[in-house]
Amino acid sequence: MLLKNSLYFILIVISVLSIPILIYSIKNKNKNNSKSIKIISIFYIIYLIVGVVVLPHILCLDIGFEILFLAFLALIAIISYIISIIICSKKIKKNNEIIALSKKTLLFVLLLIILPVLLLLGNLLKEYYLIMNSDLVLVYHSSGNGGLGDSKEFAYAINENYCKEISLGIEVGDYTLKEYLPKKAKKIDNIKDISNSSNYNVHFDTNERYIFVYKNGQLIHQEELNSNYCNIDFDGAFYINNN
Repeated sequence: MLLKNSLYFILIVISVLSIPILIYSIKNKNKNNSKSIKIISIFYIIYLIVGVVVLPHILCLDIGFEILFLAFLALIAIISYIISIIICSKKIKKNNEIIALSKKTLLFVLLLIILPVLLLLGNLLKEYYLIMNSDLVLVYHSSGNGGLGDSKEFAYAINENYCKEISLGIEVGDYTLKEYLPKKAKKIDNIKDISNSSNYNVHFDTNERYIFVYKNGQLIHQEELNSNYCNIDFDGAFYINNN
């Protein structure tokens, strides 16, 4: 899963979970559970804010108008979580006894809190590994069908063993990607210069459905492009000599 898609997935899941959590906070009569719901709700509010406002810019992800839908969904979810926190706080205050979470409950709460972080971190480290261990990183611009918000940036990290799409660092194409590359990476501005700067050659088929990667004249990769990409232009590339 692309880093960008994993962020979308996490934001949607956390937003959708706000409804059953709100319902459970209303029906629940167990103060121990109320404390658990309150803790989870607080963390999920933080995750939603950070995921919509902070992370796309820190990770330089190419986020389109879908962020407006995610922001609206997150706003509704945050309101639901705040209501859940208020309800749970009132239920906890009804009795002054100290509430200690059981080991099972604590593990369950920790699992719900840690899982989104692990998923995002796993995809972040995977894409960073692909970039740092690649010989060639290519960045393209898809104009789509020309509609508002239809354009996209996408990139591929390539070496002998893989040709993988990445989303880390391409918010402004190859300009922002260079921040995530080793200093020895050599910038390539013209697609014709790829074969001059390296022993690789890359091109699409006439229908822009597949990317073909050659090394020393031999085809080593043939990858199908995302069906949403069309009217594609070369944005830039980086050659990394890992020998």
